[in-house]
Amino acid sequence: MCFRQKKVPILTLVLTIIIIVILYPKLQHPQAIQSLILQLGWKGIILDLLIIAVQILFPFMPFALLAGMNVLLFGWLLGFSLSLLGSLIGSIIGFWLARTLGQEWARPKLAKLGKWSKLSEAKNFYMIVIARLIPILPAAAVNYAAGLSPIKFTSFFWATLLGKIPMIAWESWVGHDFWKLVDNPWRFLLALLIGAIGICCAFYGWKLLDQREQRKI
Repeated sequence: MCFRQKKVPILTLVLTIIIIVILYPKLQHPQAIQSLILQLGWKGIILDLLIIAVQILFPFMPFALLAGMNVLLFGWLLGFSLSLLGSLIGSIIGFWLARTLGQEWARPKLAKLGKWSKLSEAKNFYMIVIARLIPILPAAAVNYAAGLSPIKFTSFFWATLLGKIPMIAWESWVGHDFWKLVDNPWRFLLALLIGAIGICCAFYGWKLLDQREQRKI
């Protein structure tokens, strides 16, 4: 079991490196990819949403790279909207898989959350919001934990939307400037700095909420 847990991150890293090596030169001048997407029409939009939803369910690369690609290919507004919508679709599917298939199926998948697996026992709306603002927490595991928790689907949906809007906006910025690192090295570093500050605030918020939940017990 331990070997398998170590093997998945290594495969993800290798796949991420391969994708970067292949796509980085092409995304410096993305007109060819944009032309292909235009030819596909609405099928290109559906394919993009499908890829993002699959990424949420089975992470195969950092989400920021996909979000950045969307911004480069579709523009800031549409690119952000597609990343948000695809991410919501994947999150909803993950939530309902855990809620439908139950503990036996979902519980082993929460190992990646470590101490954060207490999400599966929480019904606090804001704990889900804050979990969305901490990128080190695997989105898929958060969805499964929420599916096992007492939280209502409507609360899960709005908490996920509220948390994902600023997070995906930041990931779109980071991903865009990563793919254009030569053009915007300082802006990329600024995005990382702002993200680090935001993540520290999210950790602090989580700690306060956790302490309040403990006092209720």
